[in-house]
Amino acid sequence: MNPRAATASQATTPPARDLPRPRGRRRASDDLAVRERLLACATQLFAQQGIAATTMAQIAAAAGVTSAMVHYYFTNREKLLDAVVEERIARAIAFVWAGVPGRGGEDAHALVQDLVGRLFDVTAREPWLPALWLREIVNEGGLLRERVLARVPVGRLQQFAQRIGEAQREGSVNPALEAPLLFVSIIALVMLPLATAKVWQTARGLPKIEREALHRHVTALVSAALQVPPAPSVPSTPAPRRGRNRP
Repeated sequence: MNPRAATASQATTPPARDLPRPRGRRRASDDLAVRERLLACATQLFAQQGIAATTMAQIAAAAGVTSAMVHYYFTNREKLLDAVVEERIARAIAFVWAGVPGRGGEDAHALVQDLVGRLFDVTAREPWLPALWLREIVNEGGLLRERVLARVPVGRLQQFAQRIGEAQREGSVNPALEAPLLFVSIIALVMLPLATAKVWQTARGLPKIEREALHRHVTALVSAALQVPPAPSVPSTPAPRRGRNRP
């Protein structure tokens, strides 16, 4: 082969790393980024205005893509709702309950405070969660209710109630509390104020709900509720008076 021809061929052939990628094929990382953006936008819109009032076109516009892309990644609305529950809500639930170990013997007071802290942590990372919880899970006819209830870790909830019951029998937790209802009370104390914070902020004369203040407030309420009330003091019976001796 002519050396000059070989040299010219090498000079005109770009290195493999500089060759253009074939058109029409997206990288897997690009697909993942678009899908995550669509899922994030859908979750936010569902929390703000409700699932029934949110269209695929609105989700696409919020994500900066076409409506066809929403169908490409999620096929239909039902698949999208499944993804919201499985990849957003179920992960939040798992994080909250990860602080409730399966073994017994944990300090009940610390267990409850950790649960409160985890609820505030997850709602700080996922600020859409309280509003979506109120709109689509708690409210009658919520479109996520059945999907979410199917993913509630019933076993962990029962273990939590059992540990509180054990602590009550040990004398370290207020016996007047209903152990199975304690988590229901905690989630209401945390989620309801956060879900309705905008209402309180816009209503004249009502106190503003700030996350840190609410955290301190809920912690104090729960801590006080767990304390065993002091035993009522029994009044001492006065000694009978002795009559005066008569002469």
